[in-house]
Amino acid sequence: MTTLLRYHSYPLWYQLYTFLPTFKQHTFSVKADQTKFVPCVTNARESKELIVAIDTSDPGCLLGQHLYKGFLENGQEVALKRFDGQADLWAEVRMLRRVEHSNLVKMIAYNEKGKDCVVVYEYMPLQSLNLHLQDLKPGKKPLDWKTRMKIAEGVAKALEYLHDQKDPPVIYGGLSRTCILLDESYNPKLSDFSCAKDGPLGDYTSMFFKMMETNGYIAPEFFMTGHLTSKSDVFSFGVVLLELISGEKVIEDNIRDSGKHTITAWARPLLDNEKFQDIADPLMKGQYPYAGLVKALYLAKMCVKDEAHERRPIAEVVLTLSKINSQIYEQPQVTTVTDPFTPPTILCSAQAVALVKSCGERSSKVMEQFCKTVYG
Repeated sequence: MTTLLRYHSYPLWYQLYTFLPTFKQHTFSVKADQTKFVPCVTNARESKELIVAIDTSDPGCLLGQHLYKGFLENGQEVALKRFDGQADLWAEVRMLRRVEHSNLVKMIAYNEKGKDCVVVYEYMPLQSLNLHLQDLKPGKKPLDWKTRMKIAEGVAKALEYLHDQKDPPVIYGGLSRTCILLDESYNPKLSDFSCAKDGPLGDYTSMFFKMMETNGYIAPEFFMTGHLTSKSDVFSFGVVLLELISGEKVIEDNIRDSGKHTITAWARPLLDNEKFQDIADPLMKGQYPYAGLVKALYLAKMCVKDEAHERRPIAEVVLTLSKINSQIYEQPQVTTVTDPFTPPTILCSAQAVALVKSCGERSSKVMEQFCKTVYG
């Protein structure tokens, strides 16, 4: 059965109206006889109209929990999300009306009246990041190193915008791989602003159960104080970065037979012992620059520090990821920009990289020499 939704647009705000179908319809025609639909909202005002159609008979229309794929009159694909009530909807809408960035999902319309509280968003064809990291369908290629770092940089830029370019700064609060959506070119966009709050300090004591939906990504200070800051978002980002590099889930029974159940508990000993290749996703089959892997994992290590003050500002995280993606670490040149995650010698480590590539893992002394070159 097809559900049709009509919203009325105004200069400064959007109003969405819902119509219940009384007959089966397998096309997305916007010229359906309106006398056969019962409006859920009365006193509609005259304005420019747009129809959103959702084919509920198609299993592919369900994108996630309360999230559906629909079409506009011109054939444009959109996503529609239902909320439990006005409070949840307004938490989302208030933030989305304030922000605009290429790495944040765009809101098209919303309705807060009647029994249906819904928001219409731009459609992201590759859907959420979790579909591309774990439990891949047969024949689906795993993400390559370049794409993983591209996604990481995009997410970091979204957080940088929220932290440094909004006044007051915005704490995103609920970062996880499921809220990172991908377009057809694997450009990431953050969605779901239901946990976002104005900073610099956000009180989340009343949202304990909501926050526990992202358990494993939550910074330690939440469990001690109930508060989050921008550095809490940095912790969550570090967890996502570990997921991107390793391909492991944030919480899983006995990760790679280690006896560990969280990705941070599993990765920290390997990071401390500089076993970087043991962390890399086996599905990449070693197809990554070793120096880039070291640098990205060192960045992740700095992001998931237990003490918030030891985590770096998100602007410095963006800087490091930008260098990784441009492969500046392989060039024998000097930079005038201070990067806290890059020891000065790493910019001139091309010879060490070549030495490691020529010897592989046959010589532990070579690996030790390379790590000393990287860390000084």
